Amino acid sequence: MSRPVIHVWKKAPFIRFLIPLIAGIVLQWYFAIRPEPFWITLSVSLIVITAFFFIPFFERYKLTVLNGLSVAGLLIAIGGLLSWYKNIQHDPEWFGQNYNTQNALVVTLLEDPVEKTRSYKATSSVNFIIQRDSCIKTDGTIILYFKKDSSFSIPGYGSQLVITKPLQEIKNSGNPGGFDYKRYSLFQGITHQVYLTPDDFAVLTTTNKNLIRQLINNSRAKVLSILRTNIKSEKELGLAEALLIGYKDDLDKTLVQSYSNTGVVHVIAISGLHLGLIYWLLIWFFKPLQTTKLNPKAIRWLRPIFILTCLWLFSLLAGAQPSVLRSAFMFTCLVLADSFARKSSIYNTLALSALLLLCVNPYWLWDVGFQLSYAAVLSIVIFMQPVYHWFCIKNKILDSIWKLNAVTIAAQILTVPVGIYHFHQFPANFLLTNFLAVPLSSFILL
Repeated sequence: MSRPVIHVWKKAPFIRFLIPLIAGIVLQWYFAIRPEPFWITLSVSLIVITAFFFIPFFERYKLTVLNGLSVAGLLIAIGGLLSWYKNIQHDPEWFGQNYNTQNALVVTLLEDPVEKTRSYKATSSVNFIIQRDSCIKTDGTIILYFKKDSSFSIPGYGSQLVITKPLQEIKNSGNPGGFDYKRYSLFQGITHQVYLTPDDFAVLTTTNKNLIRQLINNSRAKVLSILRTNIKSEKELGLAEALLIGYKDDLDKTLVQSYSNTGVVHVIAISGLHLGLIYWLLIWFFKPLQTTKLNPKAIRWLRPIFILTCLWLFSLLAGAQPSVLRSAFMFTCLVLADSFARKSSIYNTLALSALLLLCVNPYWLWDVGFQLSYAAVLSIVIFMQPVYHWFCIKNKILDSIWKLNAVTIAAQILTVPVGIYHFHQFPANFLLTNFLAVPLSSFILL
């Protein structure tokens, strides 16, 4: 093991917890291991770890390997159990356990329908299965496609519907090398879909709304309304919506492909770039709270509270994607470390954020945004300084230009293999396009 690796291993203890957790998630998913072996491993590991504290202090060093294996086994078991129980198909209340094509369903729209070329699309939760005269309470998520018809108004967020049309299981296109849409949907808890005409459903008078989700939806709708009022061109409007709040439903497909081909698709994905600029603005805006002499102890925590509140509200407004949450958590660690006047290891912060995010949803491990986000940050942290020191430039302007390019080159070292694996292409002119796109997009965001 090389010295840099040993240094990172010592400075980032959470990496030691992250690796076995990921191993447990991967083992359960690819080998379809049932939860019983993981529960046994978890119990045995807990017993060994607990017993370790009752051993005399000087005897513990002889059993450090056993203790390490027990901790690894504990985390592998936790990863496997998270992966098993996060799968909606293993939920006893999943509607697929009791559903057949003769049943009607009571569903609740989880979002306002989005207009597509020939329909309106929305996700909905399945609340009840109606079987003859009884209702079975269920859980699960499906995709609804509403036929475009001027004779009726499309229901909005929180509306409850009774659906009589049989559901269709989500399937892949059939191309072995194509995108695994079925797995992608399953990782989001979605297993079925249905295309509805006005005769296939009835809108109930009751609604089921979550206040926080409704606040987020209303806030996004307000922002989108402002953008749509002031930006008339559809292509520019879709780009502004994606760039500012992560709304991608109006993005022009040819534009997205062009961004992907030139290696700057990360610009239209809400991630560390956006959160970093917002963090910088918040630090500048709330700086008076740090320098004021009026009762500094009483307002000591106002500044970090305001900054964290704004960061997390924006993260929720932007859709709470893994890359956004990762960035928000990283900046949370930076804000807290600054408040306590302590410096945190970037490797430790990355590992801890990944650990917590995977505990929330282990299937984010397969999310492309999650992978690219961590690969980019880790690549910059590891390779930026070595790349920057390739040349010694005394001119400050040229040095700044080279530093920006060094960051771009460093970010590509680990992200390129991930991008080639998922998208089967390599953006050869990424250096020039990033040099233009990153400053311009930052200026637009500010």
